Order: sequence, then structure tokens, then C-alpha cells
Amino acid sequence: MRTGPEAMATVSTRLCSGNFAVLCRNAQRMHFHSSVTTLKHGAGGRSSDSGLTVTVFGATGFLGRYVVNCLGRMGSQVVVAYRGDEYYCKHLKVMGDLGQIHLRPYSPKDPDSIFNVLKYSNAVVNLIGRDYETRNFTFHDAHVKVAQLVAEASTTAGITNFVHVSALNANPDSPSMFLKSKFEGEGVIQDICPTAAIVRPANMMGDEDRYLNYFAYLARVTRFAPVLRESFETYKEPIYVMDVAKGITNILLDPRCAGKTYEFTGPQRMTVVDMISYVQQVTFRPLYIIKVPRFSYRLAAYMLELNPFFPKLTRDLLIRVSCLT
Repeated sequence: MRTGPEAMATVSTRLCSGNFAVLCRNAQRMHFHSSVTTLKHGAGGRSSDSGLTVTVFGATGFLGRYVVNCLGRMGSQVVVAYRGDEYYCKHLKVMGDLGQIHLRPYSPKDPDSIFNVLKYSNAVVNLIGRDYETRNFTFHDAHVKVAQLVAEASTTAGITNFVHVSALNANPDSPSMFLKSKFEGEGVIQDICPTAAIVRPANMMGDEDRYLNYFAYLARVTRFAPVLRESFETYKEPIYVMDVAKGITNILLDPRCAGKTYEFTGPQRMTVVDMISYVQQVTFRPLYIIKVPRFSYRLAAYMLELNPFFPKLTRDLLIRVSCLT
């Protein structure tokens, strides 16, 4: 990735208000309304200073580690807000120069702890999300309540450079509680922080993803891929996770992106069956496609939801698989 005064790598995105493409480019100088003075120096790169001090919530997730990597490579100070054990995020320390990556514990239900981890920053990235509900956090808790607390703390600290990651197909009328709560979270963020940029990525691909690796798991364990009938007609536009991380970085660097909503999609459209065939070619394992009625698939998803650790499939995920892109 190119950094410095020249230009950063750009990511083509589409505004929700239209079907035209927008390019987010690096601004020469950034002026953020924050109590922290923005100081930018160096030729660019890991050992320089981009002028950004970013608090990243959800940095230990799939997308979070790539966002921290992009920010660290361009010389930004990153405050990694984590909950639980510090050893779960210690691998992020090496993604920036010495002293540039700071690990700070917080509680997603404690507004004071959230404020303490971002009060010295001039930018905030909220990546908090759940693919499935637990006893401690429902979709509404993770996507609405926590997002509201983060936005309120950012507003109190005077931070206007805010990026909130939602999901493609977020809709208040969606039968998926995941997508419905994501849309509700967008509205809460925009009401509290009007300058916040909303990012709606499509299904993300990467080494640690839960999308293509699910089909690879089926190829390794069962050799059969059960699909719904509409999977032959449902098109997806998966995007590489590093492209999403670069796009978020470019939004942080460009003040013109404030208050806008972006949809990140991949360059190719393919059906779910096409992606299964792609996994079969990459893994060199036979994967036989079987058409399964929706009722049987929902029953299997319900049984898998009983897994107390990490369910491979849920009924809500089954709804999202049937959604376009």
C-alpha cells in the first residue's frame, strides 16, 4: 500500500443514494475538530506520523486486525479497545512501530470506560458486531446499544472523524434481525454524530473469514454442500477484506467523506453455487451440491444454534445467505 504525501490506495465504492462510483483519496492536510492537535511529519510509512490517533473498537475481529494493520503501516497511533484477556489482542502490537499500538481494556456496557479509551484520540472506528446472538449480547445490544455509547463518548470528547461499519442490505423491514439491528444502529449513529461516515461492506473474503471457510469446512468434513433452491439465482459480490480496511483508512484521511454512506462490493458477481465451485477448485476436494428444502435447512440451523461456543450456521445467517449481494 502506498502511503505518504503522494497518494494512498483508493477503493472504489458506491454511494447508497446513487449507483455511481466515488473515489476516496488522501487529503494533503487534515483538520479535525478535536482537542488533540493533529501533527503530521515524516516521509510516510511505518516509522512516520500520519497525524491520526485512532481508537478502534472491535479490533480483535476479522476486519479489525486488517484495519489496525493499515493504520499501523501508515504511521498512525492506534488505541486498541478490547474486552476480556489482553493476550487475545497481543498479536496486534507488532502491526505498528514501537509505541504506536496501545491496548486499552473497556467494558461495552460502561460509558466511562468507553470514554477513557478514546478521549486522547482524534478519530474513532467502530467495528463491533456479532454474527450470532449469545446470552450476554443480542444483536440489538451489539449493533445499537454499544454503538450508541461509542457515538455519545466520541461526541463528548469532541471527535468528529468517526467511521461506523454496518452491513450491506441493512434494512428496517428485513426478516433478518442482524440486518434490522444494523440499520437501526446506523440511525442512532447519525442522530448522535452527523459527521459519521457509514460503511456497508458486502460479504468479506480473507484467510480467517467465516464465509468461504464454511464451504471449505464442508468439503473437508462431509464432502456435501447443502444449498437452497434460490442459491442458484442469488448473486453475491464478495470483497477482499484488505480492500475494505484500505477504504476505511482512506475515509479517515479525507474530510470530504464525513456524513456519507458507502457500500463496498467486490468486482465480480457470482452465485452461491459459483463460490462453492471456486472453493472446490482451490481446496482440491470434491464438494457435491445437494438441494435441500428450506424447512429442513432451518431445522438443521436450529440444531447448530445449540452449540455453546461457535455455531457454524444459524437461522438468521440462513436468511442473510438468501439476500442479494
